[in-house]
Amino acid sequence: MILVIGATGTVGSEVVRQLVAVGERPSALVRDPATARQRLGDQVERVVGDLDRPETIAAALAGVDGVFLLTTQSSRQPEWERAVIQAAARAGVGQLVKLSVFRADEQSPLQVARQHGQAERVLAQSGLAATILRPVFFMQNLLGMVHDGAIATAAGDGQVAMVDARDIAAVAVATLTGGGHAGKTYTLTGPEALSFDQVASILSRQTGRPLRHVRVPPDTVRVALQGRGMAAWYADDMARLHGMLAAGYEEVVTDDIHRVTGRPPRTLAQFAGDHAGVLTRPPTGS
Repeated sequence: MILVIGATGTVGSEVVRQLVAVGERPSALVRDPATARQRLGDQVERVVGDLDRPETIAAALAGVDGVFLLTTQSSRQPEWERAVIQAAARAGVGQLVKLSVFRADEQSPLQVARQHGQAERVLAQSGLAATILRPVFFMQNLLGMVHDGAIATAAGDGQVAMVDARDIAAVAVATLTGGGHAGKTYTLTGPEALSFDQVASILSRQTGRPLRHVRVPPDTVRVALQGRGMAAWYADDMARLHGMLAAGYEEVVTDDIHRVTGRPPRTLAQFAGDHAGVLTRPPTGS
C-alpha cells in the first residue's frame, strides 16, 4: 500500500488521482476524513492523523510499502518531515518519495530551500530507499496571480521553466510504482524557459482574454502576499525569490519528466487551454 501525506493539496490530490488511475488503492493521512472523502473520493483509504501527533504517523504506516511525503510550507516543516522519515524508517517502509523544492540547500538564501535541505539530509541519513523531486515554479501558481487582467511580478525579464503540477504527480506515481529510482534526485521543469511577458502573451492567446505582465518591486510582492494571509517569513521568501527569478534562478530546463514518465512535460499553452475557465473567471464580487 502507498500512503500519501499531503493528499488534499494541488500535487497530492493529483498523485492520489493518478495512483487510482493505474489500479492502486492508496491511503491518505488526513485530519478531516469527511472533507478528504469529498476531495479524493471513495477509492482512497482515509487514515486519520496529524503531523503534530507523532503516534498517529506510526499508526498510519502500518502495512505501508511506499510513502509520498508533501508537507505545507511552514516553519514547522523540518520537524514534521523528520517525524515522518524517522517513523517510516522504524516501520521498514520500502520506499519514500519526497516533494522538495528547486535547489534545496541548507545554505540557500531562501528559508524554504534551507528547510527542505534539512529534510533531505535527514532522509539521506535514514537508510530509506528514497527519491527526491525538486520542481521549479508551478504553472498552477498562475491561477492565483491573475488579477484585473494582469500578472504582477518582480521577476523582470527573468525566464522560468515553470512546470505543471500534474507532471510532478506523474513523476511521483512513476517512482512509487516502478523500480530504479532509489537514491535519485529529479529536477522537474517544463519544456521551455519563459519570461513573464511571454507568459502573459501565451495566456492571452490561449484564453482570448488580454493579459499583461506588470513589473513591481519585491516589496509590493511581499505586502500583497502578507495581505492574503501568508506568514511573514514565507512572504519575505517569495519576494526574494522573485528577485532571484529576475537573475535567472529557475531558467534551467531538464528532461527528467520525459525520462521518468516516457512523455514530455506539458507546455504552458496546454496548461492555459486546460484552465481557461479559471483564468478568465471574473474576480469575486464583480
